[in-house]
Amino acid sequence: MTKSNHWQLIPMEQFERPSAPASTVIQQTWSHLRKLLGADSDDDAVPDEQDFPSYSEFALEPAVAAVNAVFNEEDAPSVRFVISPPFSGCGAIMRKWAEQQGYTQLTPPSIEQLEQADTDPWWQQQQCDTWLLDEFSSFWLRTTAHMQFIRALLPRLLRGEIGCGVVVIDSWTYAFLQRAWPLSLPHCYCFAAASPELLRQSGIVASDKRLRKVTARARGNLGVALAHWAVEQNPERSLPRLPGEADDATAFILYSLLLHHGLRGEYLQQVLPMLAPAQLDVQLLRLQQNAVVELDDEKIWRVTVYAYIEVREFLAARGFWLDGF
Repeated sequence: MTKSNHWQLIPMEQFERPSAPASTVIQQTWSHLRKLLGADSDDDAVPDEQDFPSYSEFALEPAVAAVNAVFNEEDAPSVRFVISPPFSGCGAIMRKWAEQQGYTQLTPPSIEQLEQADTDPWWQQQQCDTWLLDEFSSFWLRTTAHMQFIRALLPRLLRGEIGCGVVVIDSWTYAFLQRAWPLSLPHCYCFAAASPELLRQSGIVASDKRLRKVTARARGNLGVALAHWAVEQNPERSLPRLPGEADDATAFILYSLLLHHGLRGEYLQQVLPMLAPAQLDVQLLRLQQNAVVELDDEKIWRVTVYAYIEVREFLAARGFWLDGF
């Protein structure tokens, strides 16, 4: 573990994805030959045993300290937005920060409140001065009947009508809002891309070159980097692959799950009414068998952390609107 804190909370517009180290064909061929001869490159050498956390269990306190360094409560705007890529741990970090600051965690509206698009009854149930809204993806569904609530809520947030707080927005929801809502959200922050130093701070031991490869492949997402690293260290595991039958219906399902940070089956059916229930079930079960999606204890379908990068590339190849991370 390093003594310095390599977590950084930055304005959204300053985010930069990490680049992979330059590698020539000759270097790759030489590395392959050394492996065949049983001699690993010193530059990529890794200890046989490492004690590093799973993708969802890294220490939160250093990240919370980075939030405290930026979120000075003096002259704070009424609302600030923190953009959260999937599996980045941003929600857990902000919940820990809010707990230390004495902020109240707001509860999402019910499906009935979404349909009524009346924010007053929902806010009357909360009634607090400072708050954290960490499940913004639960405040809407991409259907005609379930988007009015968020359209009514956003102006109230920006006008400061419901107190002061912090909103955590999943990066895919944020990308959708950039196209579907006529205004830009102010005061948007995110965590800087994971660096080799941050991976070491999280418990991984390896050369700069190897860690740069990991962070580049994970697009700077610490949770995804830790998940991929765990697979690399286990010779009995491999990253999941999309089934060969993946088609347009598969893409719509995966995009909807990312757009809403996971959905229950009945809500996914509402978002994708063009798919027959039997067709949706077959698609989900096939994706689950390939470890591309999983069903959690709350019966919510989600893309798995191990398949996330491949799913993102699959959607990119089909022209879907992606997040910015």
